[in-house]
Amino acid sequence: MLTDKQIRAMKPGEREYTISDGRSAKGEGVLMLRVRPTGTKEFYFQRRLDGKKIKSKLGTWPAMSLTAARDLCRVEKEVVIAAGTFQNLIDAYINKLEGEQAASADDVKWSLKHYVSEAFPDLVSRPVALIGPGNIRDILSKMISDGVTTYCNRVRSQLHAAFQVGLEQEFNPRSYQKTALKFGLTSNPVASVPVQADWERPGDRALSTQELATLWHLLPEHLTLVTSELLKFLITSGGQRPEQLLTSERRHYFKDHMVIRNKKGKAGERSLHVVPYNTLMRRSLKVMDEISETSVYPFEGKVIGKALHTQSLSRAVTKLYGRHVDKFSEPFTLRDIRRTCKTLMGVAGLSKELRDRIQGHAFGDVSSKHYDRHDYFKEKQEGLLRWSVWLHRNVVDLK
Repeated sequence: MLTDKQIRAMKPGEREYTISDGRSAKGEGVLMLRVRPTGTKEFYFQRRLDGKKIKSKLGTWPAMSLTAARDLCRVEKEVVIAAGTFQNLIDAYINKLEGEQAASADDVKWSLKHYVSEAFPDLVSRPVALIGPGNIRDILSKMISDGVTTYCNRVRSQLHAAFQVGLEQEFNPRSYQKTALKFGLTSNPVASVPVQADWERPGDRALSTQELATLWHLLPEHLTLVTSELLKFLITSGGQRPEQLLTSERRHYFKDHMVIRNKKGKAGERSLHVVPYNTLMRRSLKVMDEISETSVYPFEGKVIGKALHTQSLSRAVTKLYGRHVDKFSEPFTLRDIRRTCKTLMGVAGLSKELRDRIQGHAFGDVSSKHYDRHDYFKEKQEGLLRWSVWLHRNVVDLK
């Protein structure tokens, strides 16, 4: 067995080497010490699963003592290794979101594939019960080192939700009996990894009338036609949520209105949001029809049958600002467009309640939830017509 004196005396070699802390019963696993050429000495817990060696890093000596490493080893030995891998857990979470038709399903699928599955292929193939806080930290640390800031908190949140799905499956007596794939989870490793709070400041940027007019007149020449008309449609429709608008198929667009399924609520609480057309909205839809009247989505991306992705639209807005910094008072993003419309519709004379209804906000008071069944179509139609007139006068026709 290892001793502190032996560990202290170990010298680094040209190649790293490992020393075992004695023998364990078959299948239990063993404590290993890895000595790197740099002189760093790391404790690992090693076990075999399906004939393969699986190592879990415990800590670095001397910050972690030999006694503490052995204590962690005893904890690791009690972990029951189930067949479910980290990738299986990610897939189960995405399937759940898609089954609920959640608004975030496509973004979660893209981000977990891009930042986790593709970036850490060996990690996602491991049994998910062996994924610890250190592994989650490494995923987010790579994002930060690559220059990703706020979105690393989004990925953390997505991973936390994925592990919660696994825990619910593991401990819900009804779902546990129905599911063949087991994860063996006992806790959520993401909970120990802190949120980067300084990247979570709520946005307050709203473009002025002059800035909105500047943006409007930059669109045709500096963005693709589809992206340009989509941004115009978002503005003229009063600032609808881009992710919801983009996932609305052509069959949801009718003669005098379109229907957006509001997917922001919890399962069972999501509702249909009706948005009447005004003259400027019709103009953008006409341009899209001239490109194709049969596409699945009016604002179709480069791939036939696929809508333009929200991430692409967001990047386009950010790059547009970057090319014309001198024309705006400060930076803005796609998320600020909705806030801008909400603010300037107030300048145009629309009441806050009407602006909320146009943007599809939920009304949580008892009267609205349980008694008010009025559709407010006429009120929204009149409000969007007034907004269109204001945009013509102050934005579209401004020279």
